[in-house]
Amino acid sequence: MTNNTSAYRRLGLILDAGSFMELGESVTARSTDFSSGVKAPSDGVVTGFGTIDGRPVYVYSQDAAVMGGSLGEMHAKKILRTYKLAMKTNTPVLALIDCSGLRLTEGADALHAYGKIYKAQSDARGVVPQIAAVFGNCGGGMAVAAGMADFVLTEEGKARVFVNVPAAREYDGARNVIDKFLKQDPAGEVADENASEESLCAYIRALYGYLPLSCEDYAPEEECGDDLNRLVACADPADPEDVLIQIADEGSYLEVGAAKKAAALTGFMRLDGKVVGFVANKEEKLDTAACEKMADFVDFCTAFDIPLLSVTNASGFSAAKGEEETLPKAAAYLAGAFAYAEMPKINLITGKAVGAAFSVMNNKALGAEFVFAWNGAQVQVMPEDQAVKILFADELEKAEDKMGLMNEKKAEYLSKAGLEAFLARGYVDKVIDPAETRKAVLGAFEMLLAEY
Repeated sequence: MTNNTSAYRRLGLILDAGSFMELGESVTARSTDFSSGVKAPSDGVVTGFGTIDGRPVYVYSQDAAVMGGSLGEMHAKKILRTYKLAMKTNTPVLALIDCSGLRLTEGADALHAYGKIYKAQSDARGVVPQIAAVFGNCGGGMAVAAGMADFVLTEEGKARVFVNVPAAREYDGARNVIDKFLKQDPAGEVADENASEESLCAYIRALYGYLPLSCEDYAPEEECGDDLNRLVACADPADPEDVLIQIADEGSYLEVGAAKKAAALTGFMRLDGKVVGFVANKEEKLDTAACEKMADFVDFCTAFDIPLLSVTNASGFSAAKGEEETLPKAAAYLAGAFAYAEMPKINLITGKAVGAAFSVMNNKALGAEFVFAWNGAQVQVMPEDQAVKILFADELEKAEDKMGLMNEKKAEYLSKAGLEAFLARGYVDKVIDPAETRKAVLGAFEMLLAEY
């Protein structure tokens, strides 16, 4: 394999210049079953270590020019050595995938190798961050390996992630994520980001700058040149992205999971130079995909001890077709993820936090150290119209002035089960002006992280 191949080119785009040290360059396949005397330089995968902005990383980069980048015994052994060294040194693993799948000419050895890779990935989960970037094919068992990474990225228009080849698939009209990939649709559950090769490589470098090297390390800090008490202009609870961008240190907002078309935002930002993860729901009604996306990200932040900010504007759960079958488990996953997380957590309620939706979105009961609410936020057990009709049904039926009584009872209900009640019991710490959101959130994190 020459240094002009795509496998080396991608490494050159991601790693610091001159930092790559290749391992196993002379390894070739043991199998003698290849037809036509096919050679397999480096067995189709470049492995080694380097740095990104001076921070170490272990990498493997597959080359489709060598037998389609197919995975064979020695190919897998090189990847396994990469994982072994990464675990030994507490260093993240970056996989640059361009693999047609199993190397059939190596049969049982190649198939056994997939299981060994899955075991290595499983052992590394929660110990060192794993990033997988798909630049071409990611077929068969390699699609499973990609899915086991913490972050899965795809190159726009070129990445094809599939478990079964098209000819082997049956279609029943149901949602099919893999089919969406083959149609070059950026939507899907497997990928987190879609971009051209150069921009994808730049995104990997940016993402790496927010990640700790291992569960025993801290996320890297940067000098903050932004005003810590800067007022912000965000005031629309329906636009959590704008809220987060304005809260964050200038230029530090980085979304992850953008290609998951769930109604939720996840990603990283910095506050006074320190890395903070964030989750936010984008629609008032929480659905299965949004709960799962947020819960997955909370789990990652928990494993690597990354402080977390949640932005809440949820009036309830989706009543869309099929959601009743999947939402209970997804909502339980989200609530459990928040409850299990022991790193500093803050919840910001910008719009609504009503009923069971309030209960699963990082409240005090689930371990949030601070809960802030914007002026005008609606924090309630149930919407007042519905609650009054239930609680005072008999009085309303007999009343001559039903509208007047309704308004009176709504005010009474809100005083007992609205935001004032949550403040009185300490379930919400403080009502803040939207303009002071950065100051309040940053100040609270500074206190929580002082001896963290």
